[in-house]
Amino acid sequence: QQIVSGEQYTELNPVIFIGIFDFKFTEGLDYFSHHAICNVVTQERIIKDMDFYFIELPKFVKKSKDLNNVMDKWIYFIKEAENLNVVPSDLDDEGLKEAYVDANKNTWSKSELDAYNYAGMREQDARGRLQKAELRGELRGAEKNTREIILKNWQKGKTVEEIADFMELPLETVQKVVVAYEEGLEN
Repeated sequence: QQIVSGEQYTELNPVIFIGIFDFKFTEGLDYFSHHAICNVVTQERIIKDMDFYFIELPKFVKKSKDLNNVMDKWIYFIKEAENLNVVPSDLDDEGLKEAYVDANKNTWSKSELDAYNYAGMREQDARGRLQKAELRGELRGAEKNTREIILKNWQKGKTVEEIADFMELPLETVQKVVVAYEEGLEN
């Protein structure tokens, strides 16, 4: 579904499967393996855009002090997440830091989790109030006549794009007027 009928196959992105297994899947000792599709007889690899990566957690025996790269740190996190209480101080990967924080939430009491969620909601409310205030300020700066013409065209069923094109205005300006009108911010 990456392309539609008639588009070139070269537009396709590679397909990468990552399997994280809580059991031994391959016979080798490596916890990480890369597999590809090839002809069993000739070993020719025609399908080069489909790869399979397997991570076998029981084979991963490294301790936190032995983690040398980001992949090892992620695998360690995945394997040990339920046993981890502290975010390591030497993490330099933002996604991994966020994963540790999210995993740590599972150890919080209901009141701690409620307080965290409430703080997040207050933060979002403050951003929303700021955006509305900015929008109001921009609308007051626009000429009343321009707003009226935009809204008349909008009410007649014209699209935002049609109005912007007709009035030779930036699309964002027309969108702000219409959004403000629909949200009741328009004076």
